[in-house]
Amino acid sequence: MSKIKQAEFINYEIWILTFGGGFQRAGIYANNVPDKIKSEFRASIRNKISAIVREKYKNANVSSEDHVKTIIDIKKWIDKNHSNILSNGEVMLGVVQKLLNLYLKYQWCLGLVRTPPHCPFDRIIISKLKLPNPPAWTKLNSVKTYKMLVKKAKELAGNKTIAEWELDEFARR
Repeated sequence: MSKIKQAEFINYEIWILTFGGGFQRAGIYANNVPDKIKSEFRASIRNKISAIVREKYKNANVSSEDHVKTIIDIKKWIDKNHSNILSNGEVMLGVVQKLLNLYLKYQWCLGLVRTPPHCPFDRIIISKLKLPNPPAWTKLNSVKTYKMLVKKAKELAGNKTIAEWELDEFARR
């Protein structure tokens, strides 16, 4: 088997995990969306995010602010191109951050990209932040709230990056 086929297989499997993690309990689809359309939607997102990761994250350290801008840009792109199949006509910012951050985490762990600026924020990681009123990541749609999560994670990470801190927290589950 060629290295290219092996890499394609691993990337395909990573996307299955990424969509599983990003779409779980998020209720992203409108009612009665056919499976074929859902599959085309996932392929579209996969192509978009993969291109962004190759262009921005593979060989460069991306700042926290640039990363937030990328998450917002992906959300706008999804909403513009796929609103007709999305619940309430839009995808939540929390779902977009989970998709991008989770995909980057997998790529980083494989040594294919530099350390991501953030981590995937989900229920468990948000609970580790010890917030008085923690947001549900599936309902998160505020850039201000997302930045607050990042700030709190940075505080808890100390000398580590947020990505390294989250990986340690994930290992303790």
